[in-house]
Amino acid sequence: MKKVTMALLAVAAVALMACDQSSEDKAAGNQSADNQAAEETAIGEEGAVEGDAVDVGGAADAAETAEATEASCKAAADALAVWVGKPWADAEETVRAGEGVASIRVFGPGDAVTMDYRADRLNVELGEGGNIVRIFCG
Repeated sequence: MKKVTMALLAVAAVALMACDQSSEDKAAGNQSADNQAAEETAIGEEGAVEGDAVDVGGAADAAETAEATEASCKAAADALAVWVGKPWADAEETVRAGEGVASIRVFGPGDAVTMDYRADRLNVELGEGGNIVRIFCG
């Protein structure tokens, strides 16, 4: 039993020595991947100052663009509100020439309409007689 224990201890010692870097490697500046990753993390933490803004993939830019797009569409809808109550045939050319909207969807009573919201889409709802009932974004 004593010989088996001694043999296991010897194998464990050799395994531990093989995992540890030699002093020559350390002196030459060679580091393990774990040590490099730990140092890079520490450097990144040192460089950050409390209160610094962190760019999360342009999320702020995307939010600003979405707000601007929605505002542009609402401005177009407000400007075209003068056509509410009037025939679509008379208003079509002016509405389709409107700026600030990516697309225009015209629908009437009983038409199938998707429920997805798109801030850059101008919707023109028509009544039974083909007159414009409502102009809105979404």
